[in-house]
Amino acid sequence: MKHLLLVGLLLSLTNMYSATIRGKITDTETGEELVGAWVFIKQLNTGVSVGLDGTFILKNIPIGTHLLEVSFISYNSTSKQFSIESSDEQIIINMQLISFGSKIDEVEIVTTKDLSSESSARNSEKEAANVMNVVSAKAIEISPDLNVANVLQRMSGITLDKGSGSGGQYALLRGMDKRYNYTLINGIKVPSTNNKHRYVPLDIFPSDLVDRIEVTKAITADMEGDAIAGTVNLVMKNAPDKLLIMANLSIGYSQFFAGESQQCFDEKAINHLSPYEANSPKYEAQPDDFTKKNLDIYPVKTPINYLAGLTLGNRFLNKKLGVIFSGNYQNTERGTSSLLFDEDLSRDGKNLPVLTDMEERKFYESINNCGTHAKIDYQFNSRHQIKLYLANMHFSNTQIRSADKTNLSSSYAPEQGLQTRQHEDRLRYNIQNIFNTTLQGDHLLLRNLSLNWSAVYSLAKNQSPDEATISYDTSIEDYQQVPGYIDFDGSTRIWRHNTDDDKAAYLNLKYGIKKQNVKLEFTAGGLARFKTRTSFYNSYTLIPNNPNNSDSVFYVKKGTDWNTYSDIFWTVRNPRGSVGTSENFDALENVFAYYGMVKLNLKNFQMVGGLRIENTLQGYSMLFPAGEKRPSETYLYTDVLPSLHLKYLLGSKQNLRASYYKATNKPGFQEIVPFIVVGDDYSSAGNPDLVQAVANNIDLRWEYFANRTDQVMVGCFYKNIKNPIEYAFVDYLANSHEQVYSPINSDVAINYGLEIDFTKFKRQWGIKANYTWTNSQITTTKLSRIKTSKNQDSTIYVSQTRPLYGQSSNVGNISLLYMGEKNGISAQLAFSYTGDRLYTISRYIDNDFWQKGFWQMDFSCEKRFRNGLSVFAKAQNLLNTKVTVYIKKTSAANDDKPYHSSSDENTLMRSEYSMPMYQLGARYKF
Repeated sequence: MKHLLLVGLLLSLTNMYSATIRGKITDTETGEELVGAWVFIKQLNTGVSVGLDGTFILKNIPIGTHLLEVSFISYNSTSKQFSIESSDEQIIINMQLISFGSKIDEVEIVTTKDLSSESSARNSEKEAANVMNVVSAKAIEISPDLNVANVLQRMSGITLDKGSGSGGQYALLRGMDKRYNYTLINGIKVPSTNNKHRYVPLDIFPSDLVDRIEVTKAITADMEGDAIAGTVNLVMKNAPDKLLIMANLSIGYSQFFAGESQQCFDEKAINHLSPYEANSPKYEAQPDDFTKKNLDIYPVKTPINYLAGLTLGNRFLNKKLGVIFSGNYQNTERGTSSLLFDEDLSRDGKNLPVLTDMEERKFYESINNCGTHAKIDYQFNSRHQIKLYLANMHFSNTQIRSADKTNLSSSYAPEQGLQTRQHEDRLRYNIQNIFNTTLQGDHLLLRNLSLNWSAVYSLAKNQSPDEATISYDTSIEDYQQVPGYIDFDGSTRIWRHNTDDDKAAYLNLKYGIKKQNVKLEFTAGGLARFKTRTSFYNSYTLIPNNPNNSDSVFYVKKGTDWNTYSDIFWTVRNPRGSVGTSENFDALENVFAYYGMVKLNLKNFQMVGGLRIENTLQGYSMLFPAGEKRPSETYLYTDVLPSLHLKYLLGSKQNLRASYYKATNKPGFQEIVPFIVVGDDYSSAGNPDLVQAVANNIDLRWEYFANRTDQVMVGCFYKNIKNPIEYAFVDYLANSHEQVYSPINSDVAINYGLEIDFTKFKRQWGIKANYTWTNSQITTTKLSRIKTSKNQDSTIYVSQTRPLYGQSSNVGNISLLYMGEKNGISAQLAFSYTGDRLYTISRYIDNDFWQKGFWQMDFSCEKRFRNGLSVFAKAQNLLNTKVTVYIKKTSAANDDKPYHSSSDENTLMRSEYSMPMYQLGARYKF
């Protein structure tokens, strides 16, 4: 009986408090949802935070009269009285808040602006004059990604170019090679650490340092013109309005090392200068000039990843002086397993791939990534402000590549116990640095006339000192492994380094006129940049020396003469080193640019039109010419680049955009150097006659912004590229029959596609998705082996039409999100899809390498507490996604080769995986 009474009492209480209040909180003027506003009933001591769609729900409200109050930062609080008359009542209360912030004239200087929120990112996309996509610091914070490169792959139309044994480094925009876009920090172009080209490795930037990432896909006249695909702008953290302290610390682990140890060597023992550099060009290197301490490989069990970040910021002197410092350190232990095949072309005239070698590789990498930046701004008054920005990004990678290579074309009969094999270890230590300092000023000269200027110095460095490669025989004869002899040319020691030194000045003038509903803005400015590039390469070949056996002085046997590489005695085969290579050159690139731009704003229409003129002086000088007819050269050319961007407002929440712009792509630094490198199958060479590519670009996009977080964007693009730079076989010299693989200007390339972006939140739950379809065509020259009428082998050169390098027809991302404002829990499950794409351009007809389409899944979650502390977890590559590369044809000659069979439709050329990685940490914000 007591139990029945208790149940009845509970049911009656539940029924008494079952009334529900629902509603939406918005801005009075703009109608935008005020995400995060606090809705509460004071006398009931209950409240809730407004969800991501601007709505709230208060449940179990008792019968009676109550006062609903709403408050939000920078808004006037408001309240509304309501009454509950029955226990099952459902009441809807929508309320609007009025901002108490004063408006600022368009040309007046603003001290600070929060760029890190999702609503700020959506507003920037909505208000932009051109086609742009933005990802905010908040979105980055809750994502599984630790560097800028991985963040970018989740944006529409962007994939990553990945090298062997490394994560994604370079962004491919709209299926176009990395050469067609450039990277900026706070709107200033960044120099490159790459030893041949201009593109910037984006994994050097920790994602922790940025307020947002802006990807511009249709440039305006005030932006530099070498951006056929677009630009990537990293907007770094700004000084806050009040004291800011942010810190995070986490540890991680790669599942790759669950079954084996990390392999390491002592990179601190490396000589950073080659004997050539440390002494003189005529110096003859001795064995003692090459340290052995960096050759011994040792295991480390259970390697742990570390990540730490710190941000400090505040404003002083009555808010006039703003200071922020941010630093991030990442240590990542990573492993990768690869399977690769080499191929030749069949001699039957069918141009089928015939596998010649199989190589099983493992990469062991210890990566240190340290990024720091500081920004100081001082506002003299509302008309004048200066800013100083400093950034330094340091990236180092200690890598061991351990490879076992099997010859499949001769002496390969495993069923008879016969295999010709070789083991090779490559020990590489690579260091990259990007330093940037920028001094800027913003000045309101007259009521409608403003000026801003920038003085910039940037330096990019890349060095790989004393890269050591050692190989020895591991063949099998009669089921027995033969003695492991070091090869005759058993070791190479290579030094390479390059620098990119940038000095630049920017100046912009802006004049605005406003009459009734018409706003007119004129902008004019210019750029002067002076860039110098140096590139150096030096290599030595070391021969094993056996002092204990005069009969076989050049052969040392593993297990008898040596056990570790440091046991081996060496003789230097080329004491003066080899420096006459394509990587030894100096280059310059001076750019003077001028532009004029006009912006017209009517009630529902905006037009931005402009003209940019760029004068480029580009040149090179070979450091060690060997009889080349043009060992040094300079080029001067002018590009005239018009642009027009139209935006029509279909109400307050919709935009319709149309853009046209002309852009260029300059040759890479090394591409115009007239080197020639002789290979076994073919030779490669530079092309001093290479000219810049020029493209006409058209974009159309419809945008719908339902609220501060939700959006739908549908767009298409078309690019017509004249003189695109691709690689093909050509005559090395006029009237010469020597064919070389060289960069050339093709006639025309066409690239077009469709992009869709979708974001939708329903209170705490959300979905983000994007999809891009891309298609392109370009025609280049390839090799084709044929049979003559006399049944003799012959090689001819034919044309082939194919997609652009690196392009995938289908790219998509989908993320499922949970953002619990009340319980402080956030979570994201992210899927990325990249369809089949052109991975490597083959020199043979119809033998290009394609990467198989793949899915990738990542996860992250965070729990926030009221004291500013939060804990988080991140997991990448949960599906252990493999890189699979193939040729779209097969040959019967491969049926008995490893990992191949007669039922195959394609020929496997590469397979690679790296296993999932996990991160667990804590974050503090004050």
